Amino acid sequence: IDLGLTYLIPQSNMAIDANFSFYNTTEYFNTLTLQNDPINAPKFKMNASVNWESPVGNFSFKYRHVDQFRWADGIWVGVIGPYDLFDVHYKYEFNNNLSASISCLNIFNDVRREIVGGAKMGRQIVMRFSTGF
Repeated sequence: IDLGLTYLIPQSNMAIDANFSFYNTTEYFNTLTLQNDPINAPKFKMNASVNWESPVGNFSFKYRHVDQFRWADGIWVGVIGPYDLFDVHYKYEFNNNLSASISCLNIFNDVRREIVGGAKMGRQIVMRFSTGF
């Protein structure tokens, strides 16, 4: 099941968005190995965001929850999660052709792995300047 809802508030230049995903299982029967293997995905995950186009720039606040799940891929076997992430984004448009943005991902620095064998991930701050024609 995958449910999503977006609520637009035009008079405030806001949008509220939410999504919930649920899988009935976290494993499948592997006919080659004759055992249950993980599907490498959580049983449920959800996210929500609020976006606001203000007079001083665009703000976005995001939340994501990933439930705990088993992971197996070759020699990489283990457990992922659970984890909760909070992100903040800001974008300012100088004119029709130039903008600057800053994103703070995982603002509370919840250090975690999103795949077994992958790098540990923590807080990230990214700043960009963009042009468009």
